[in-house]
Amino acid sequence: METLRGIPEAGLADALADLVRTRMIVTSLTKIDGAYTVGFTPAGASSNDEQLEQVLPSVPPVANMDAPEPPPAGAPGEFVHARAIAPKTILYTDAKGRDQIREGGSRSWRNCNPGNIRKGDFSINAGAIGDDASFAIFPDEDAGKAAIIALLRTSAYIRLTLKEAIFRYAPPVENNSEAYAKFIHDQTGIALNAMLADLKAEDFRKIAKTIQIVEGWKPGIIRSNAPPAPLMGPDIGVASSAASATQDWMTIARREAALPVRERSQWPDPGENPRILHYFKVCAPWFEVAGGDEVDWCAAFVNFCLVTSGHMGTDHPGARSFFWNKKKQFHVLSGPQRGAIAVRRYAPFTDPKWTTGNGHVGFVVSWTSTTVTLLGGNQGNTVCEKTFPLLEKNSSGTKLSEFVAFLMPVIV
Repeated sequence: METLRGIPEAGLADALADLVRTRMIVTSLTKIDGAYTVGFTPAGASSNDEQLEQVLPSVPPVANMDAPEPPPAGAPGEFVHARAIAPKTILYTDAKGRDQIREGGSRSWRNCNPGNIRKGDFSINAGAIGDDASFAIFPDEDAGKAAIIALLRTSAYIRLTLKEAIFRYAPPVENNSEAYAKFIHDQTGIALNAMLADLKAEDFRKIAKTIQIVEGWKPGIIRSNAPPAPLMGPDIGVASSAASATQDWMTIARREAALPVRERSQWPDPGENPRILHYFKVCAPWFEVAGGDEVDWCAAFVNFCLVTSGHMGTDHPGARSFFWNKKKQFHVLSGPQRGAIAVRRYAPFTDPKWTTGNGHVGFVVSWTSTTVTLLGGNQGNTVCEKTFPLLEKNSSGTKLSEFVAFLMPVIV
């Protein structure tokens, strides 16, 4: 990877446009003391402008996502990764794993994408750090504006008049392009027949600022990615009194379990159940499902049920991420409770932090003094109820598996 350092805000759009023209992919975009550093690599053999197929990486975009230690304290720095986690909710993450949420407001504001630029090759080249399934997400407003300018200075636009460019940017089949172009002219004073190639840098900044207005930039709420209410008290009775609130995630879990067997189960190769792959997309989109739907997916299922019902997940595809409880979004119980998350660990047990190794996770539906019955995913390759021993040993007395945590999500 190569880098460009010390780029002033006024020069960011030019730098991004130059990288786009030379078929480079922007791999990082950070802002330190008012200046930008851009990391980039060659785009490879592809030369078309079609939407880039999203290939999930095999490692997280932020190393801390796959570690038991919580992010360092303090406000987040420049964001390097972002994704939609719920309707009208975008989660941003910095290089150290610190999060921030943009909620409500307009889509362009939530995505730091004032031009509502679609996801794809161009947006990645221009520094996008994620997408909401349709539109790109940029690390900040300035980067989003720079992307508008970079787009207008590509070969697809630069030889057009302002009116022609707006009609391409906001085509009549989706917009009132005539009114859009007139508003740009009225606000900037730039003639509609002016050639983009003849405009100055300040003219492009005016156009980008006006496009931001037309696209409906409306701020919402910026908040930390923290539990939505204070943690429940230490007494089990507090969690028990909130048992009715577990119905939201349990309703989703039961709905999935009630699907026809094929829809809720992994498929033999070469088929892949898209529903299971969707669990991963919701819970940890950075994780490449190398084994298709045949990789362990119990944690993906539990996270799906939590996130879909409006609660915090772990942003990780492993059962151990619940044991880590990095953001304190789960109250630790002394034993099983209905609707609680049960975490089961398999040998070896030599690492107290459980940084690697296998486990299982599901929702408690019943229990005895020696067993726990879970409603979960990947139980016999499907979503169903299954009973597990609290503690499992082999004939020589060596521990093979054990339930190591019972957790209740924070209740609003």
